[in-house]
Amino acid sequence: MRVIFITREGYNLSGARVRCYNFARALRKYDISAEVFSFADNLGAKYGEKEFEMSFFEKIRYNIKAFKVLFRKEKDSIFFMQRLNYHTLAPFLVSLLKRNRIIFDCDDWNMRENPEYYLGFYPSSKMEFLTRRIARYSKACITASAFLKDYISRFNDKVYYIPTGVDTEFFKPDNKNNGNSKITFSWIGTMYHKEMYENIRFILDCFSVLADKYNNIYLNLAGEGKYFQETNNYSGSFRCRDRIKIDSWIPPDEISKHLSNIDIGLLPLIQDTKFNRAKSPTKLFEYMAMAKPTVSSDIGEAGCIIQNGVNGFLAKTREAFMEGMERLIINPDLRKDMGNKARKTVEEKYSLEILAKQLSEVLKTAQTSL
Repeated sequence: MRVIFITREGYNLSGARVRCYNFARALRKYDISAEVFSFADNLGAKYGEKEFEMSFFEKIRYNIKAFKVLFRKEKDSIFFMQRLNYHTLAPFLVSLLKRNRIIFDCDDWNMRENPEYYLGFYPSSKMEFLTRRIARYSKACITASAFLKDYISRFNDKVYYIPTGVDTEFFKPDNKNNGNSKITFSWIGTMYHKEMYENIRFILDCFSVLADKYNNIYLNLAGEGKYFQETNNYSGSFRCRDRIKIDSWIPPDEISKHLSNIDIGLLPLIQDTKFNRAKSPTKLFEYMAMAKPTVSSDIGEAGCIIQNGVNGFLAKTREAFMEGMERLIINPDLRKDMGNKARKTVEEKYSLEILAKQLSEVLKTAQTSL
């Protein structure tokens, strides 16, 4: 069996890295020939925040290039379509001409928040309309969250839930003890949109209150995006500003090393939106794999992964979020116990090895079914 993972993004972004490159590598253990075709890495297309700079005609040119490459692939190759976007056109056309099976992988909500169909047929969101069509056309669909599984199941009866998960061999605790009382909270991610910036302001507000009570706590923010400058400006007047460190983007292969030096992960989602309910929280899995306790907003997929008070904290309010942070500040034994239970959770349910085996079974079913 040959599977081609197709993504518009590059290895540096978690969607491509985890759900394409990592899955492809892990599937080879199950006698599946897997490769990744990335518009960014193979063709040089812009991705992430820079993708907004691409014109419609540039995207068409990249699809023409991709069509030429994919058309030469074996007709029995399965196209694993990671997300729906401009890069879908080329593999879809090749599939129509050569009958390659498509597996649609949906791990994000990239549509309007509340799409409607005017007069019962005209869509307010073209992306939502196309998502329905590609889901129906696909041999099977894979979703990374319970919310997306429920949504995609309306258009295809072969929908499988496979979370993003984590490579537990790469992300693993080093069991070192820094020997001091310094406690560092961590957030890693991108800030391309205003909503993401609001989540970081939420963290800063919570931290600043606790920093007035505890002089041994620190906050590290790392990532990229146009709102990082606003973050710098917003935190500039805080009394605890000298205990807030804002780093640039961390290369993927250095994230585990970075997480070795933090104590507590933070996952704030203050907007109860379809986008937040649909996301599969990559960083949550990575914190847990590193045996770091996490305080997360109780929105979306985190509630399916975290057992509140056991392997992490779930918070519905700002007060509950701060309470979880404070309990971890004052109780080192709780930090250690919760981190160990978090690690055990990902080993048993969300490791790359376990998820790749599930995916291999889905792919083999798709290959043999009519």
